[in-house]
Amino acid sequence: MKILKGYVKNHYCPEASMIERYITEESIEFCSEYMSKANPIGLPCNSWYYRRSTSKCLRGVNILSKSRSEVLQAHLYILNNIDEVIPYIEDHKSIVKANKPTQAEKGVLMEHNITFMPWFKEEVLKDSTTS
Repeated sequence: MKILKGYVKNHYCPEASMIERYITEESIEFCSEYMSKANPIGLPCNSWYYRRSTSKCLRGVNILSKSRSEVLQAHLYILNNIDEVIPYIEDHKSIVKANKPTQAEKGVLMEHNITFMPWFKEEVLKDSTTS
């Protein structure tokens, strides 16, 4: 009786509250026992399913191919945001500005963007061989 009295949450309707909690506890106990005996829901284990699923292409998957210029532009963007590369960027901009002193800042920046990656690769290789 003490256990049933502990089920009371609504003191205005104690019988209904006890019955509701008791039924809830019994149903949870039944479901937990049933679930331990049941097979889990998921992909079937038959081999025909795996053959079928691997032979069909995936739906809803879009593969986008990027052009070489877009990949290089993304690479340059990443290099411009790495702290270790910033001194190289400043050196290269000064070299481009020294080679074309009459060119406007926009032209220098465009020339820098075009020629930076090959120059940077040479500089890194040069630095790694001297170290």
